[in-house]
Amino acid sequence: MAPTKTARRRRSARGQSLVEMALILPFLLAFAGGATDLARVYQAQLTLESAVRNAAEYVATTSVDSGAAALDAQRIVCLEASEVPGFVAGSGPKPLETCSAPAVTVPTFAISMLFAYPFLPSHSWTLSADASYSVVRNR
Repeated sequence: MAPTKTARRRRSARGQSLVEMALILPFLLAFAGGATDLARVYQAQLTLESAVRNAAEYVATTSVDSGAAALDAQRIVCLEASEVPGFVAGSGPKPLETCSAPAVTVPTFAISMLFAYPFLPSHSWTLSADASYSVVRNR
């Protein structure tokens, strides 16, 4: 018995759907992967900005000289950014407090940092954050 016209159309529609899905699926997966990676970069940027802001506030309220400020800022940024991809712990008894990446500098009590985001070709994105915090005393 030969297949009816309706059965042939149904089989043809199923094949058409399969071909459409095969053509669209790579684009959908690339879009989902790109969105996920951009979300991770955004979360890392927020974490770094928060760490720098907290370090600037702590340094401005407690440190008395630039040497102590640099050590305090490094410790705070390292502790708060330990979950960011690309974090490199230091050595010694407290490796999280003496990290080598991200790099923290304290120019005149304004904290800035640079951080190369991993998993991108040749680390083409560098996340950076700057923060300054002022405390007016004896007013």
